[in-house]
Amino acid sequence: MDRIPARPFAVRLFFVVLLALVAFAASADAEPPRETAISAALFTPVRVQDGLEWRIRWALTPEAAHDLAEATPRAVRFAVPLAADEMLESTWGITPIVEHGAVVGVVLDQAGLTDGRVVAASLHQRIASEGVREVRVGAPVVAGSALQIIDADVGGGTRLAIEPGRLLEKRVGFMASPGASPAAREEARRLTGYVEHLSGAAVYVRGDDVKTLGGLVAALETPRARARGGVIGIAVLFAAVVLALGVAMRRLRHAAGVERADAILAAEVDALGDPRALAAVDASAAAAASRGDR
Repeated sequence: MDRIPARPFAVRLFFVVLLALVAFAASADAEPPRETAISAALFTPVRVQDGLEWRIRWALTPEAAHDLAEATPRAVRFAVPLAADEMLESTWGITPIVEHGAVVGVVLDQAGLTDGRVVAASLHQRIASEGVREVRVGAPVVAGSALQIIDADVGGGTRLAIEPGRLLEKRVGFMASPGASPAAREEARRLTGYVEHLSGAAVYVRGDDVKTLGGLVAALETPRARARGGVIGIAVLFAAVVLALGVAMRRLRHAAGVERADAILAAEVDALGDPRALAAVDASAAAAASRGDR
């Protein structure tokens, strides 16, 4: 068997090691993608067999969209990391950022830019069982102050009922972070293509508020639960009306008694002014006096 010459082999090995070192140095010197803010976002849930399927539309800032069009990646950070039961679906142009075992954001590149300034993605959220009353809202809201829309209607009449509080206010037909002006809501709808309905399903949130809350929690409210709540409300209203009527009847009865007593008193006073009544009184007095004399 012929031997491999020692010198050529050593030369090859030297160049392989050199190329590996150069590649390592290049990767070490490469700057991480710039973090980007978004202008708006829309998160639409769809009920599936084992949970929710979130359809995501991130509307980037014009600067970030320009960078992606020029093949310059940009990073997007979430307000809170994804939970263990939430998974971004693999797609071109979207690479998860994993820190401490959790997905905390994504790196976007040119392949992810699908519609002008919009990047579309999907997230699958598993829900343990039908008996779960409260669930975490799995929408990957982006960190920052941009107004983002969560559509709370999951289909089939079921809704994610998020409790209002210090950082979310209940309005007529929607819920929103304090200070969310009509112009800001209109801009978020325009950028994401969301059509708002007067159903209370739209929730306008900011990433900063979601981060402060540590994430959003909602009750899965079915049509039956809403109907039961409506029946309870009607029953409470009916009981209040009956109670109010009872109090009103007592007051009327009391007033009628007072008026009747006043009428009797007035009649007696009028009777005292009648001459015949006075004569009868005088006769009674005279009779009493004559009996006393005897």
